[in-house]
Amino acid sequence: MVSETMLEKISAPARRWGVGAAAIGGLAGGLVIALSACSSEHRSVTSAAKTAAGKIHRSAKASPTSKVNCHVRKCIALTFDDGPVPGTAQLLDILKANGARATFFVLGSQVEGNSDMLKREAVEGHEIGNHTFTHAKLAGAPTAKVETEITHTQDAIKKVIGKLPLVFRPTYGATDKQLDAITKQQALAQILWSVDTVDWRDRNTALIKERVLKGAQPGYIILMHDIRPTTVAAVPDILKTLASQGYAFVTISELYDGQLTPGGKYPPFLGSPTAGPAPTTP
Repeated sequence: MVSETMLEKISAPARRWGVGAAAIGGLAGGLVIALSACSSEHRSVTSAAKTAAGKIHRSAKASPTSKVNCHVRKCIALTFDDGPVPGTAQLLDILKANGARATFFVLGSQVEGNSDMLKREAVEGHEIGNHTFTHAKLAGAPTAKVETEITHTQDAIKKVIGKLPLVFRPTYGATDKQLDAITKQQALAQILWSVDTVDWRDRNTALIKERVLKGAQPGYIILMHDIRPTTVAAVPDILKTLASQGYAFVTISELYDGQLTPGGKYPPFLGSPTAGPAPTTP
């Protein structure tokens, strides 16, 4: 609406110029229309901005996760070593599109330059595990070296995601009594594997896919590397095929229903729908 004061400000000089009342009324009406249009445009822009902000806020939230009962479902754990790297983003997109969770055993040396990627892994419901700081072989190493490799990686991960990992994968699958004791002190379970895709050596997408699908069994742990593009390329077909067979893709902690003993070693019982600790060997 045009106020009386505003109308008077328009009318006074117009009368001096000989403009009639009808013209003044028309001028005032035009001003009302212009002001209304500006107000409407402002509301439209403001509404669009709020909508866009809402979309950005919602997209930043963690993806919803649903707990899977691996005593009932056919579960399998996909694990990826040696990241994070920029190419991990493509793998995360694939896992998210298929509603699959995985476990990432990360190197402490990779964390600082890829902290956003590590944070995304955690936010999207994946489990983060310790894989040493420099990929050093810890079996038979001096005690100080073992402790440094593990604790520095724990600290690097906690700094980014706010909590310490509960799972550790010894490099090359090599472990010993000293490593058993140190991982126990650090509240870390040692996670090995059931199927080794050997993707670090054989950079062949079709071969990686074949090894996973031929080796897959309920309760199995699959070893892969997210640093290899040929591995990432195999994941869509792996997920699609195993999902059609009724598999649920879970983290290591989900596979074991959170019942992991620090210092213990965990490949699954072969062929069992539930996972358990490896039998003790002399």
